[in-house]
Amino acid sequence: MAVLLVLAALMTASCSGGKKPAAAPVPQSTTTEAPTTTTTVPPTYPLTGLPAPDAATAARAALAVKIDNAAQARPQSGIRAADVVYEELTEGVTRFIAVYQSNDAEVVGPVRSVRPADPVIVTPLGGVLAFSGGSPGAEALARNTPLTLVTEEDKAVMYRRAGRVAPHNLYTSTTGLYSRMPAEAGTPRPFAQFLREGPAFTGPDATPVSSLHLVPADYIVADWNWDATAGAWMRSTDGGPHLTEEGPIAPTTVIVQFTPYVFFVDDYSVIYPEVVGSGDVWVFAAGLLVRGTWSKPSADAVTTFTDSSGAPILLPPGQTWVHLVAPGSTVTTG
Repeated sequence: MAVLLVLAALMTASCSGGKKPAAAPVPQSTTTEAPTTTTTVPPTYPLTGLPAPDAATAARAALAVKIDNAAQARPQSGIRAADVVYEELTEGVTRFIAVYQSNDAEVVGPVRSVRPADPVIVTPLGGVLAFSGGSPGAEALARNTPLTLVTEEDKAVMYRRAGRVAPHNLYTSTTGLYSRMPAEAGTPRPFAQFLREGPAFTGPDATPVSSLHLVPADYIVADWNWDATAGAWMRSTDGGPHLTEEGPIAPTTVIVQFTPYVFFVDDYSVIYPEVVGSGDVWVFAAGLLVRGTWSKPSADAVTTFTDSSGAPILLPPGQTWVHLVAPGSTVTTG
């Protein structure tokens, strides 16, 4: 009996002594990786820099319309919907080239004739160029470009409007002109480099300016006054507010591009701006003036605007108005 008790005690001791201790828990890392974020730049319209909620509109081609600015042509129609407007001297008055891409206008006009510089101005933006007609030489220049031309011969999209006197009564619409746009016409290249949300318009030696006075032609006086509330330059012509049928002319930015004027070899009664080359430029935005240089090395190139340091002038998003004025023209600020 004593032997059995001893054996039992030995077996119990052996079993308990052979059990391995439980492994200690492995401490978990307290470091957490920061989630990766991707910043998506929202799409913008290429000619205004404004947000582009409509992808189809943002991708469509541009179209340009030559618009009258004689006293008999006012008030014009459709100018406020344009992305960019160019103003050039033509025989004592000025005319506009209104370029559309992000907006539409049911009525645009009065439409007038093409001039030698027009296709050179519009070619880098592409698409359609609409005008009433023109001299054989000027029309030949326009036909020698990749642009699609629409003239008053296309009566399905150009019409004479009642209550207006010819030749100041020819009108069209962006819908009609887009129906003539070739399927292969692509999105225009950006008109300029635009500011994104955050930075304000500025540049080296930026000068506060509240008004701008120009005499761009013998019989036209243009004044611009900065309206901080509207964030726009309000246009007056020949001493009175320049109103269109949709409201006042009020672009976000006004550019004065000093451009030599030359005689047209096919008609020495016509002068036009030589927009290929380079020269001085004054950019007015946000109540400031930034001086710099414009450059356009070829007819197909987009005009660039750089400040005195050589950096691109970043424009506020919105409509831009470009005055093509001869060096030495009356241009004063206040």
